[in-house]
Amino acid sequence: MWSILRTVFVSSILVFSSFVFAGGSIQEKEEKEVVLDTIHVHGMVLKGKIMDLGPNKLSFRLVNIEGINRIAYKDIDKIDTKYNYNIYYGNNSARGRLTGIVNGDTLEIRNGAQTKQINIADIDHFAMTMKDDPSIENRVKNTLPHISGNFNVGFELESGSSDTNEITLDAKLLRKKGQHETTLGVIYDYETKETSTTPKTTTDDDLHVLLANRYYYDPDNFIFAAIMGEYDHPRGIDSRLAGTAGYGHHFRLDKNSYIRPWIGLGYVWTSYTDETNHSDISYTAAAMGLDTKYQFNDVMLINKLKVDGQLIYMPSISDPNQDWITRANLGFTAPVYGFLTMKLGIQWINDSNPDPSIGNNKTKTNLMFGFEF
Repeated sequence: MWSILRTVFVSSILVFSSFVFAGGSIQEKEEKEVVLDTIHVHGMVLKGKIMDLGPNKLSFRLVNIEGINRIAYKDIDKIDTKYNYNIYYGNNSARGRLTGIVNGDTLEIRNGAQTKQINIADIDHFAMTMKDDPSIENRVKNTLPHISGNFNVGFELESGSSDTNEITLDAKLLRKKGQHETTLGVIYDYETKETSTTPKTTTDDDLHVLLANRYYYDPDNFIFAAIMGEYDHPRGIDSRLAGTAGYGHHFRLDKNSYIRPWIGLGYVWTSYTDETNHSDISYTAAAMGLDTKYQFNDVMLINKLKVDGQLIYMPSISDPNQDWITRANLGFTAPVYGFLTMKLGIQWINDSNPDPSIGNNKTKTNLMFGFEF
């Protein structure tokens, strides 16, 4: 009996020990097998994952630590990545591991035995290969390497003494390759109101679409052509087309921030919903304006804040006090999680509306949620 108990006891100890030591060896093996992007900064070794290449700093996520660290290229002594990245610059592209920063402004990338150096300021797009990151966000980045954009939607549902239903859509696409830059912007608003004493009426139904192409004949100067289409039924505008072409200058604040004033000539054609009292009008116009973007990094709580704006002014050449169009948009965008964002958008519309009861001005402010890619 004693010998049987002793055998069971010894066997239990052996089984328990095998689990303990096997578990320890597996854990140690897993820890040894963890290979991450590595950056040496002033003697410190940081391990994690490169998230983005900015104009002056590299965005780096440390392992097991929330948040993004932004490290100046000039402070990086050495870099070696586990992951492979796709990099697009101008009409060229490269794929491989990042293996160095040269003179604080040049990226070294290695693919097998081949090594290539790329000026960081020339990089248009940066994404991990889909083999290393199969997420939806990264798949979009690799499938559309020359296209970036955002899509935002806002709702207002009010029930009480009056019922209000409103939807706002705000989207923008940018295709940039080499010297060509094409943008498509869309803003749509629809709103209905109903009270106990009034029927359901449409108080807002307007669409604004702008398609523009810029050709940079040198890094800071471009020629452009654009066409704008819109309608605003509550304000009596059945349809409007406006074409422009001209010259612009690109003031670079940094890679992600700029001010671009432009000037040119245009032509405007407008049709009104009240055809009896307001006939169609058309006129040749001067065209001027600007668009701008500025990105604040290292903002408390939200990490970064992007501010973008656009101004268009098209007065008639023959009678600027009689016919004109003015459009202005201002947006504040902050990340929520991953590529999800929150945007505060402000629109200002001013044009020579022939109906005195409607007036020339219209202003809207919307809080929207969406995503960027």
